[in-house]
Order: sequence, then C-alpha cells, then structure tokens
Amino acid sequence: MLISGRFIIDSLRNEVTDKQTGKVNHVEPRLIKLLCLLVQYEGQPVSRKMIVKEIWDDYPGGDEGLNQAISVLRKLLDDDKKKIIETLPKIGYCFTGKVDNHEVPPQRKSFKKFYVPAAVVLLLILAFVLGYYNHPTNDKIVPGRLSHEESVRAFKMDSKANSDSEKGKSDSKESLQLRATHDQKSAGEADSRRIQR
Repeated sequence: MLISGRFIIDSLRNEVTDKQTGKVNHVEPRLIKLLCLLVQYEGQPVSRKMIVKEIWDDYPGGDEGLNQAISVLRKLLDDDKKKIIETLPKIGYCFTGKVDNHEVPPQRKSFKKFYVPAAVVLLLILAFVLGYYNHPTNDKIVPGRLSHEESVRAFKMDSKANSDSEKGKSDSKESLQLRATHDQKSAGEADSRRIQR
C-alpha cells in the first residue's frame, strides 16, 4: 500500500520505503501489523484496549509497547505534526492519512542468494562421494569386496610376499651357518700357523 503518496508499505517484507528519499526501513512485524490495523479502520477511532489485545495479545507491557510503536511509526511516516496517526485522548488512535492500494512489485530473488549456496552444497556432496569411493582401502582381502580374479591375484601376491619373507629367513640361517663354518676354518688356519712357527 502507499501512504500519503510517499511511503510504500510492504507487509510481506516488513519494509517501509520512503519514495522521496529512497530509504528502505526494515521494521519489526509488530509495527507493520499495527499500521495495517490502523489503516484497516481508516478514519475511525481504534481504542488502545483493542490494539493491545490484537497486537500484544493482552500482554501486561503492551500499553507501554503501544506508545513506543506509535512513536516509531510516526518517525517512519515523517508524521511530526501527528496528522497521519492522530491521538484521540482517552480513546486511542485514528489513521487519517491518504491510502492507495499500491501494489509493490515483487522483487526477483537474487541469483546469488539461492543458486550459489545450492551449487556449493552440491559440489561439497559430489566431492565427498568421489572421495569416499576413490579412497584407498586396506591391502587386505575383504570378502565380498573383490571379484574372483582380484581375489586370486591378491592371494598370489600375498603368498609370494610370505614365501619371500620365508626365503629371507632361510637365507639368513644359511649365511649364519656359512659364517660359522668360515670362522671355524679361520680359527683352524690360525692354529696351524701357530703350530708351524
């Protein structure tokens, strides 16, 4: 709606836009609700009791909240002289401003506000899935995870590794025996040299 040909009230976004200055004020929903209630009864008195019941749900501090809310609305509507929202002593308030049912053109949602976060989330999911399936697993054979050919190949590789380690153990036994034999020969040759002298 348009108030006094200057202020655009967007009740869906809780905004009051001053066409003269171009300033957009984001306000709490309760203020917009109060303004819409007053506009609904345009030109008619609205009692404080009714406002506190409708807007503050009979909250005990609603009376003080109403005073502050009216003050804020008057500032937003540049109503220093109290000509748009009149105070009716001991009764309540009366909205006397000019109202046009001005349709606020819907703002197109920003591409960045929706699509960029969605794209980031999708990329993170894709990276996680690819990382999960391409992550190297243990070299152990896991039943049901390898095909038959892969299992046979893995078994052969595992058997070869075991035989190589066994061969290494037997090689070390043989080398120990050779060393012992060599040491005995060396000791025998040393003894024979001593005897010859």
